[in-house]
Amino acid sequence: MGLICWPKEPIDDSDIALLIGILRRWCEKNRIHLTATESLAKAKDLVEWFEFGVKDPDELEGLINE
Repeated sequence: MGLICWPKEPIDDSDIALLIGILRRWCEKNRIHLTATESLAKAKDLVEWFEFGVKDPDELEGLINE
């Protein structure tokens, strides 16, 4: 996989709170500990989607549940 560089806006506290909330709900739904390997992979995916431009919480929840 190649490296893609583009100007990104910094992720602020409210963005982090949003992403953590989505990840926590996913963990609870799937009965996975927040620090488990699967959870860390989902967290990485969430940040990547967010940085790519997906900002809608419902859309992010849909993507994490795929």
